[in-house]
Amino acid sequence: MSRRNTKRRSKSASGKPAWVWFVLGNAVGGFAVFLLLQFGVAGNGKGAAGDRAPATKPTAQAPSEPRFDFYTMLKENEVSVPPPKVAKPAIRGESSSNKQGAADKVKAQVYILQAASFREAAEAERLRAQLTLANLDVKVESASDSRGTWHRVLVGPFDNRSRMAKARQVLAEHRLMPLVLKRPAN
Repeated sequence: MSRRNTKRRSKSASGKPAWVWFVLGNAVGGFAVFLLLQFGVAGNGKGAAGDRAPATKPTAQAPSEPRFDFYTMLKENEVSVPPPKVAKPAIRGESSSNKQGAADKVKAQVYILQAASFREAAEAERLRAQLTLANLDVKVESASDSRGTWHRVLVGPFDNRSRMAKARQVLAEHRLMPLVLKRPAN
């Protein structure tokens, strides 16, 4: 069996602990840097901030050519961009006839919130009654596919986002996370 020596510490070959050598090395290195800065790297006896002769100004040279052709390259590679083909948003203060003309150009969209969908019609009707009591415009829509018939509880339609956001907040109070559907207006 081997014995553990818990009092054993890392020591170098001369018997001194490693931290002593670390501190001693840093002190000697710091002193050497101090001397180099004090007397200069060349060791000519003058300090780094000592009696140096002021540097002479370089002689005036002829202006040289620019190293980069950035500005000329930009002018050569100029690209014209056509204006966008989307309708401009309405500006405040426009007359109502201008607003109505812009609204006719863009297809009218309505927002509908799908509160939930159920396989059972009775569950969908129960939720519809609960949301109707919360003063929402609710209807149940049935859809069939290969998996069966689904009854979707729809809230809306809303013609702007602010009304939709208010209805969404009411649905959140009823612990429902609605799906936002965008449909063309009828």
